[in-house]
Amino acid sequence: MTLDQQLARTPVKFKHYFRWKFKLTIRGREFNDRPLEEIMRIDKVQSKTTYAAWEKTDEYKHLVDLLIMSNAGNDLLEIYNVMLNKAKKGDAKAVDTVIKLQKSIAQNIKENSQDNIVVAKEDEEDDLEL
Repeated sequence: MTLDQQLARTPVKFKHYFRWKFKLTIRGREFNDRPLEEIMRIDKVQSKTTYAAWEKTDEYKHLVDLLIMSNAGNDLLEIYNVMLNKAKKGDAKAVDTVIKLQKSIAQNIKENSQDNIVVAKEDEEDDLEL
C-alpha cells in the first residue's frame, strides 16, 4: 500500500496534521505552510495533545514507515544517477554498483508486478449470482 492510499484511510484531522508535519504536497499542489493552530481550528482539534497521542499509535508509525520508503525510492534514484555518471567515466567500483542497483531494481519491479497481477485477479471477481 502506498502512502497516499494509507492517508486516504486516515481520519481527516490526522491526515492534515501528517501532511503539515512532513510538508507533503496534496495531489501535486504545492505545500501550503500554515501554522498548526490554523489546521487545528479547521479540523476542530482542541489540543496539541490529540496529535501527540496519535503519534504514539501504530497507524502513525506505519505512515512514517511508508513516508521513509517513499523517500528512499527518491534517494535511490539520486544515488543511481551519481553512480551512473561515475561509471561512464570509468570508475570500476561505480560500474559494479550500477549493475547491482539495476539488478535490485529489476527484482523489485518483478515482485511488484506479481503483486499487482494477484490484485487484478481478485478484482475480476464479482458478487453476481446465477
